[in-house]
Amino acid sequence: MSKLYRALVVTLISVVSFAAGRTNQSSNSPSLRNVSGTEIVHYKDGPVPVDLSTTTIAALIPNGSSYTVISGSGTSSGNFSIANVPSGFYLLQIGNVYLWTNKTIVDADSDSGTRSGKVQADQNTTLTFDLTNLSAWQSNDFFEFVCPNNAAFQAFSQYTDGATTFAGTYRYYGALSDASKGDQYYMVQLITQNVGGFPFTALGRYIAPPKFTQPQGSDTPINGKLRTIAQTHSFEANISGADLTAQTLAANPNAVMTDTTIYLDAHPGSLAKGQGTSTPDLVGYNFGTGLPFITSNGDLGPVLYGNPFPSSKWPLFGGYAYAASTLYTAPGATNGAYIGSFVQDDTTTLPTSKNPMKPLVGVVTNPSINGKKFFQDHTGVGFTPLLKWSPPAVGTATYYDLQVIQLSNNGGNTVKTRIADLYTQRTSMRVPSGLLSTGLGYVFRIRPFYDPGVNFAKTPFMFGPTTAVADVLSGMMQP
Repeated sequence: MSKLYRALVVTLISVVSFAAGRTNQSSNSPSLRNVSGTEIVHYKDGPVPVDLSTTTIAALIPNGSSYTVISGSGTSSGNFSIANVPSGFYLLQIGNVYLWTNKTIVDADSDSGTRSGKVQADQNTTLTFDLTNLSAWQSNDFFEFVCPNNAAFQAFSQYTDGATTFAGTYRYYGALSDASKGDQYYMVQLITQNVGGFPFTALGRYIAPPKFTQPQGSDTPINGKLRTIAQTHSFEANISGADLTAQTLAANPNAVMTDTTIYLDAHPGSLAKGQGTSTPDLVGYNFGTGLPFITSNGDLGPVLYGNPFPSSKWPLFGGYAYAASTLYTAPGATNGAYIGSFVQDDTTTLPTSKNPMKPLVGVVTNPSINGKKFFQDHTGVGFTPLLKWSPPAVGTATYYDLQVIQLSNNGGNTVKTRIADLYTQRTSMRVPSGLLSTGLGYVFRIRPFYDPGVNFAKTPFMFGPTTAVADVLSGMMQP
């Protein structure tokens, strides 16, 4: 499964050291410098520069209640530059991403666990399955159709109880398969077993069909007999469900729990640079299917699973994805829309009977906007409001992502659009001018990241083998 919860897309992040209270500065004018950098994605099959030729590039210099904007430019080869930037900290803007930094040369490169050149399948591209030797289907079973090389992932959870064959034509939602580029798919059946009163699923049947190439709009047959994989491995379902639930519901006073997912996955290749593609689940619980939530602390016992992937080449990682939703209604709209919040992690440190799966980082504490209560709705916050917060009471935040979500009215319906991400190690951030507009509503999501062992000063946009987040959502704000 693509993590974190297939909702966290790897985007630019910048975290640098911050010297708090920089008030004793020289009265002399700061020296000027030319800021430059690159944004290149390092795929499995080689580096690909990001085309920045039409992307907004700028340095935003704090000037009290707002910022002074110094425009720059980017190129199609992934380079960007900004001339005459004063020394000290500034917000580097690359499109809708803002990075609080003091660097003169910024390494905006990132890693991907997939190949480059992926093409999304259209609505007419289908798969026709004719598979035998299923474990007799149970109502909570899962099929997963996964290709890590192109990040394809598709789940099938509704099927006929007792069936031992899987047949039918289904729309395909992933990237088009290309056999010449090494796309290998795997289909696994996660079979239900009762663990501590909860219906966990675990891998027990498997097939790796021959590599295939999909033309756009085509149908691809997937035939064969699933192998039975002995469930001789064990995952200890020792889960601090109450602690995870508390962090999840702390997202907002109106947050409603929507999911408590637990997983164990196999990853193709090293996890040193994080988990950046879709992966097959060996163990899974819930996945948004409406099963009972795990909200108590305790060891539920071992989940037995099979693993057809070689351990020397496919290391394991596990995690949790506890989710909640909060309802918002845009100014002038009659129908609201839900915004999700998440408490999630990916880690190679798996739970044991003595060490439970628990929150690695909690939500920020004492959030505010212009000194006002963060969770209440406010009008008149201005176009450059100041948000502040304190570090989480649980765990340690490596850096923070302040997300700006716009709420607009479309025929009475609330439309939500994420318009900006602002990354910082500080516990405050002023929203740049030009993002907020009169007549619209805004929600701010503050997401602390725990990403130990990553040298952000050297490679600020990379991830490590452990990443965790925990969200809070503001009330609805209007300028």
